[in-house]
Amino acid sequence: MIERQPAPDFTRPFLVSLAPLVFIALVFVWMVWGLLAAMGVTYASDKAISRLSRR
Repeated sequence: MIERQPAPDFTRPFLVSLAPLVFIALVFVWMVWGLLAAMGVTYASDKAISRLSRR
């Protein structure tokens, strides 16, 4: 019977590669949230300026 070697432990490399992925995901969420906030403020200020200019 052939003796098999145990599988290598890739826990540490997995965690090391997971950290940048989590960082990138959080930066992406931050970017999307900021973009939506900027678009909302821009839309609201446009509507306010348009309403004031009609007076």
